[in-house]
Amino acid sequence: MNPLDSLNVYQRYVVEEFADEYKEHDLSRRDLLRKVLYVTGSIPLTASVLLALGCGDSADEPAPTATREPPSPTPPPATGPGVTVQPSDGAIQVREVSYRGPASEIKAYLARPATGTAFPAIVIIHENRGLNEHIRDIARRYAKEGFVGLAVDLLSRQGGTPTDAAQAPGLLTNTRPEDLVADLVASVEYLKQQPFVRAGALGVTGFCFGGGYAFELAVASKDIKAAVPYYGTAQRVLDRLGETNAAMLVIYGGNDTRITSQAPQVEERLRAANKTFQIKVYDGANHAFFNDTGGSYNEAAAKDAWQITLAWFRQHLRG
Repeated sequence: MNPLDSLNVYQRYVVEEFADEYKEHDLSRRDLLRKVLYVTGSIPLTASVLLALGCGDSADEPAPTATREPPSPTPPPATGPGVTVQPSDGAIQVREVSYRGPASEIKAYLARPATGTAFPAIVIIHENRGLNEHIRDIARRYAKEGFVGLAVDLLSRQGGTPTDAAQAPGLLTNTRPEDLVADLVASVEYLKQQPFVRAGALGVTGFCFGGGYAFELAVASKDIKAAVPYYGTAQRVLDRLGETNAAMLVIYGGNDTRITSQAPQVEERLRAANKTFQIKVYDGANHAFFNDTGGSYNEAAAKDAWQITLAWFRQHLRG
């Protein structure tokens, strides 16, 4: 049996991503072993999975022991690469929030315009690193553009995103997808109760791991009217895409063949269901091209994707 078949959809997704980063020399072997071990929880399975992915050489380096550090008690300072809108910007208001979820309090970061009454709102779903300052900054970017941005911490059930980002993928992918979707649906309910959120004007976006869950939430919640997944897998909900109420803008990197190869299937399902959709593939762009804190950042593609994303949400969340 292929050892990859023992992993769930999102475990396999992130392990394959790590393998790609390793092959492209963006990840050391020690970090590769450590991250994959957090996902599999087993040294033998880690070795088998990496061998199956063509990363089985140099095995003389020992795998580190996977231990979890406590979550960070406070968010990191809003400085460094990727911070384009400061929390102190006078045009916006920001705060850490928490609200009731099906199994625990859900933590999130909320940004909204400083003036005005009711705005369309976007649920923002982080990458496999958890809720970090880059994702908080994206929420602030939306607030600057007249939206409420709610960046949800999908590690809330584990106490929040850990200080060691390498642990986050394992914690996320070892949580049942149904539980993470339930927490996202609870986040939609939270937004619906806020007086500063325009009724009937809710959207979702997500990146990498979060792009997959943007597809999932667009199917799970009938309140989502527009969705923009960035290079996420639609595998788990592919045959249910026709159930969504959301206008779908699906964004891919042309070089990211592992994920972009799903585009024809996504298009087929949405077209067959007569849904409003657009699929945009950025030639020459890699996986995670939007993240301006990472090595795959593609400035031209990211800037264009941001503009068409804003236009999509403005068009479909007019309420």
